[in-house]
Amino acid sequence: MEAIEMEEPPLTPTSTAFDDDAAADICTSILTRFGNSTREDHQHLCAVIGGMAQGFKDQNLPPSPIAYFGAACSSLDRILSEPEPSGHMIDALLTILSMAVRKVSPAILVKKSDLVNGLLVRALLSSSLTVAGAVSGLKCIAHLLIVGSRVNHNNWSDISQLYGFLLSFATDSRPKVRRQSHLRLRDVLQSFQGTSLHSPASQGITDLFKRFILLAGGTKPAASEGPKGSLEVLYLLDAFKECLALMSTKNKNEILELFKPLLGLQNPVVTRRITDGLYRLCLESCPDVSPQILLDQLCLLSLSVSNNKTSVDDMTFTARLLNIGMAKVYSLNRQMCVIKLPTVFSALRDILGSEHEEAIHAAVNAFKSLIHACIDESLIKQGVDQIVKNGNMDERRSGPTVIEKVCAIIESLLGYHYTPVLDLAFQVVSAMFDKLGVYSSYFMRGTLKSLADMEKLPDEDFPFRKELHECLGMALVAMGPETFIGFLPLNLEAEDLSEVNVWLFPILKQYTIGARLSFFAESILGMVEVIRNKSRQLESQGRIFSSRSTDALIYSLWSLLPSFCNFPSDTAESFNDLKQALCNALRDEPEIRGIICLSLQILVQQNKKIAEEVNDPSDSKVGTAKQRAMANYTPQVMTDNLSVLKSSARDILTVLSGVFLNSAKDDGGCLQSTIGEFASISDKAVVSRLFLSNMHKLLRVTKEARAAASSSDSNSMQRALLFDLAVSFLPGLNADEVDVLFNAIKPALQDDEGLIQKKAYKVFSIILRDFDGFISSKLEDLLRLMVELLPSCHFSARRHRLDCLYLLIVHVSKSETEQRWHDIISSFLTEIILGLKEANKKTRNKAYDILVQIGHACGDEEKGGKKENLYQFFNMVAGGLAGETPVIISAAMRGLARLAYEFSDLVSSATNLLPSTFLLLQRKNREIIKANLGLLKVLVAKSQAEGLQLHLKSMVEALLKWQDDTKTHFKAKIKLLLEMLVKKCGLDAVKAVMPQEHMKLLTNIRKVCCQRFCARIRIARVFTTHCLSLYLLLSTD
Repeated sequence: MEAIEMEEPPLTPTSTAFDDDAAADICTSILTRFGNSTREDHQHLCAVIGGMAQGFKDQNLPPSPIAYFGAACSSLDRILSEPEPSGHMIDALLTILSMAVRKVSPAILVKKSDLVNGLLVRALLSSSLTVAGAVSGLKCIAHLLIVGSRVNHNNWSDISQLYGFLLSFATDSRPKVRRQSHLRLRDVLQSFQGTSLHSPASQGITDLFKRFILLAGGTKPAASEGPKGSLEVLYLLDAFKECLALMSTKNKNEILELFKPLLGLQNPVVTRRITDGLYRLCLESCPDVSPQILLDQLCLLSLSVSNNKTSVDDMTFTARLLNIGMAKVYSLNRQMCVIKLPTVFSALRDILGSEHEEAIHAAVNAFKSLIHACIDESLIKQGVDQIVKNGNMDERRSGPTVIEKVCAIIESLLGYHYTPVLDLAFQVVSAMFDKLGVYSSYFMRGTLKSLADMEKLPDEDFPFRKELHECLGMALVAMGPETFIGFLPLNLEAEDLSEVNVWLFPILKQYTIGARLSFFAESILGMVEVIRNKSRQLESQGRIFSSRSTDALIYSLWSLLPSFCNFPSDTAESFNDLKQALCNALRDEPEIRGIICLSLQILVQQNKKIAEEVNDPSDSKVGTAKQRAMANYTPQVMTDNLSVLKSSARDILTVLSGVFLNSAKDDGGCLQSTIGEFASISDKAVVSRLFLSNMHKLLRVTKEARAAASSSDSNSMQRALLFDLAVSFLPGLNADEVDVLFNAIKPALQDDEGLIQKKAYKVFSIILRDFDGFISSKLEDLLRLMVELLPSCHFSARRHRLDCLYLLIVHVSKSETEQRWHDIISSFLTEIILGLKEANKKTRNKAYDILVQIGHACGDEEKGGKKENLYQFFNMVAGGLAGETPVIISAAMRGLARLAYEFSDLVSSATNLLPSTFLLLQRKNREIIKANLGLLKVLVAKSQAEGLQLHLKSMVEALLKWQDDTKTHFKAKIKLLLEMLVKKCGLDAVKAVMPQEHMKLLTNIRKVCCQRFCARIRIARVFTTHCLSLYLLLSTD
């Protein structure tokens, strides 16, 4: 019969106290849980507890835990006195007793301990006892031991007999009883911690284990015990999973010593139980474990793996145990641990070479964890010192150090034996590179060469190209680009260009961080000159193709500059040496200007962010390297870097300004962005001088343009460039200089030329966006200016004008009163709505953004808005439906659709406009119809079915008037809307309002929906069949 499992917390010293809910009726809890059960033992339990409760009621006794405790003891004594006691009655009474004993005060239990102990021993020895009764009885014994230990801290004799009785069940043949005994031994040992009872209790388990080991070995301590012992040893090994960590130091280490000969048996059943116990021990905080003994166990397991004496099923667990076990030994005794690392790493290597995925992944995790935890700076430097001392590594006299042995094992993972798991081996190698850092050059040269050789393999034979490059990238991060290129040269001097290691360029670009700018200036730029001379020589020989290919190498070398500017280690010392080369390249080599500008921006931005303490979390795979590089950027280093960049700003800004004015176009605005970055850190006097010089040029060019009858294209382009250059200095300008710039663009905002007006509006928007305080100081003038400029706005400048409106409206929504905000919105609403019909996509998107921003300013209560304001704004937009032209009507519909899509609260208001939209559908204007269908699509998608039912008939009739239109585009839109209505309201509802002549369309929609549903079902079945086949295949393997 199965045991009756009650939900009870583990027995602890604190749980033995008289509980607050002690008065809770035990009868009620048992009947609630088991009253409806059909199991016979449950029914017996309910009958017995019901009889007790009725007896208490008849005698007017309260159903307290003490009452149940007394009744259970007396009934159990009477039942056990019978010649053939009922097993069901014993089970029920022991179950009730196990519940009551936890709620009775310790004083009563101690007083009645002799009686209760005797009853429990008699019950547990009864031949009628079932598993359920044994489980309940063991719970009672454990609780009594815990209570006894709290009362008699130093009197082992009072509890030794009962403890021995509990211990005897640790080798019981019944699994559930045995398991319960192990759990209760754990609770008892936990309660004995810190008392004099702990040592004899632990010794009792040790003595029992020794005795059964002797019996299993064939030696009998007493003739009466008979030939047994092997199973009992296994049972006690199971008990150690729960108890070993709680035993006394002496006995714990004694048990570990006894594990050694058992591991030597190479029996999988024994070994697995020992590894389970060791794993649980290593998880616990046990500083008293002997590191030498624990290390010996781990080494035995490692050797068993290396000798192929470990079963496949145990490989995974062994890898996990080696991981956590070696970390435990390292925390106890570092020196012992590191000496045995090669042995453990060899075992993990063998597991990695197995063909079982779970074991392989466990080995990889163990590799990476142990590399991180057990290989420390002292171990690395010991190996470095030994290598340096020996000098010539080919003639060294001393043997390899521990770290060299470990690195040799890691390198062996790249052998052909591990080809199927190379992607995982690369992870281990990367972890080793990361741990060794700059010292990788001493230990991982052979590994780096092996990785480089793999790059030569064809793609069809090598599917792990990406993982290889990531591993090489980690090697680059660890060694640094100088050492890395020293071991794996680019080979640029090769006569045959196919021999150049161009595959290194992407790796160098992605993973270089914290490098030296001086190395780039001396070595990389030196290579550039060599390649340039070679290109000229090839061109002079008429080898044009080879010359152009060589020029591509120059670009690739320059493309490394942004990576070398990524937290460089010597900015303050080396930037001035690099500055002249950069300025010359900016002037003379247009194709690499973008690279140089990006590099300069990185230098300035990184130092500024650190100075301003701006956190910029990165998802880069070399995040650890970035943290190391940033750690070197102390406040003093950052100050020195910015000082050097600041002193160089004048020359760089002069060059950038000249290049910008002479360039045909500024790709991506890189020149402007770079000018802005240097203007933000430069001396204000330098920026002011350059800015005023530019403004004088702008004034002169403008006067020339006005003097001429018509402005030439070259003159217009020059004015546009001067406007762009002027606003690039904005981060370094003061308020007066910004006013000068603003006054300069005012006339240009009304210029007849679209290019000039567009540039003026762009500059205006940048000033509004980037210069704090400008809007608030001139708000009224700016609003008046925007109104005055509207009639003369060129179509090409509308996007930037909307940018200006957007910034002004955002500011107004945060600072002005509600009435003032309403007036300002009304002034510009028509212009914003008409912007939704602009041909330029960016202009349309900006108009949509302004509408949404206004909606949020109205409705977001967190920003001071109200729902009433949002509805009011929606109605203002809806006023456009009464416009006189199709343009304003269709634009208003687009705006309403966007607002309804963005704000769910507006859907009901939009639904109220449906009658008006149905009337507009009757107009024969395609522009209005197209916008109308878009609005209806949003409303159908966002509305509830109940709201659509009210307008369903009118909507269907209005849509079907355009179904016969010759334009297929409208037909598709209307059919899609009808499909949405069918999904939303149901086929029957749509069919009820569908005119008879259009029933074929509804039938077609139904068929199409059924076909789509059937197609999804077929795809799902195919996918399920595929997954099942794959599962069966894997199961078979």
